[in-house]
Amino acid sequence: MARLNLPACAKPVYPKQSLREEQQGTVTLAFLIGTDGAVKDSKIVTSSGFPLLDQAAQDGIGRCKFLPTRINGKAEEAWMKMQYVWTLGDPTPAQAAATLAHARLNAERGKPESQYQLGTILMNTSNPAHNQAEAMDWLRKAADQGYARAQLMLGAIMQAGRAGKPDAEQAMAWYRKAAEQGMPEAQHALALALLVGDRPEDTSTAVDWLHRAATQGYARSQAVYGALLTDQSAPESVAQGIDLLRKAAAQGDAYGQLELARNYGAGRGMERNDAEAAVWYERAALGGNKQAQRTLAELYQRGQGVAADAAKAARWQKAADAPPARPR
Repeated sequence: MARLNLPACAKPVYPKQSLREEQQGTVTLAFLIGTDGAVKDSKIVTSSGFPLLDQAAQDGIGRCKFLPTRINGKAEEAWMKMQYVWTLGDPTPAQAAATLAHARLNAERGKPESQYQLGTILMNTSNPAHNQAEAMDWLRKAADQGYARAQLMLGAIMQAGRAGKPDAEQAMAWYRKAAEQGMPEAQHALALALLVGDRPEDTSTAVDWLHRAATQGYARSQAVYGALLTDQSAPESVAQGIDLLRKAAAQGDAYGQLELARNYGAGRGMERNDAEAAVWYERAALGGNKQAQRTLAELYQRGQGVAADAAKAARWQKAADAPPARPR
């Protein structure tokens, strides 16, 4: 196991633009440690959702030095994995006021990204400056200028009824505007909204949007589209679905991992492998997927794909029964 030589690994620098836009997230990196302890290669396993943060983490790990893996006293190259959490922490009242003032100033100048930022600040019910009506006004101004993130957020607000009664038609209209700009998150949201209905034309359109988002590498769309394909009878569709599930699972998508586990367990599109199914159920369970946690508990109880272990079965059942964590 390689160990980090801490004095030779400086903390990555928070990108200035990311600070201005209050970007936060967790990056998972895989990196190859050479025999001299230097990082020879690195890959983004799971994105933070913000390319600048991903790149900064990757640049930072590239400057680190490690104690290399040794086998029989000889240094060997080895791949390792690490997470880096980018967080701004809770701002002080003065910092929050300054951020609000800066966003308002630029929003009033007509900058859509600042209108979106101001809208999200004012929509936050835990913020002292909370003003839902004004928030919606600023979000609409940004969305009307074609700012895709504002369009996506308005769609989510309309769908959930956060600013009045739920309005599925308005939600889909905003999702569609952002989706047509190529935003995969919006394409996925529009697809799911369309799948709620039972009209064949809506299902066909939903599948098309899932395909577009999946083609861009959006993990959740790869997972949902892949699951739809593996339910079909044509072998080529099943094979395509398995490939998409593998891609989603490799990005850490818990639903993709769950569906990949199910296919291993059923021998659908591949040779049945209970041990491999258990591996993917566990990864999905660790990602918080309740169905995976329940299934994993059953596998440990029966000893299917894993050694029977009543204690582990009880722990996973307890995790499955616990209510999902809620954001503060």
